[in-house]
Amino acid sequence: MIHPIKEIVGAWFVAVGTIIAAIGSTPLKRLNSELRKDLNVWGNVLQATGNGLEADGQGEISLELIGNEIQSIGNVTVLTGLIIEFEDETQKN
Repeated sequence: MIHPIKEIVGAWFVAVGTIIAAIGSTPLKRLNSELRKDLNVWGNVLQATGNGLEADGQGEISLELIGNEIQSIGNVTVLTGLIIEFEDETQKN
């Protein structure tokens, strides 16, 4: 733990992002689909940023650092799926 402040701030980003993304993933009549999508995007942005900060605060290579990096990559992958506008709708077989 070289930069404990980075890790603490990163953990808070992840926690807040998880809550925001969970609200965005919950089908509520009060929230329209556009707002839910925006909440999902911002929640995943906060999670990816938080995991990156936590990994950066680690300093040396460890399983925790690798886990934070993998989680951050996963959040960026989810963001890509949420942001890209696909031309054709996929079909289920």
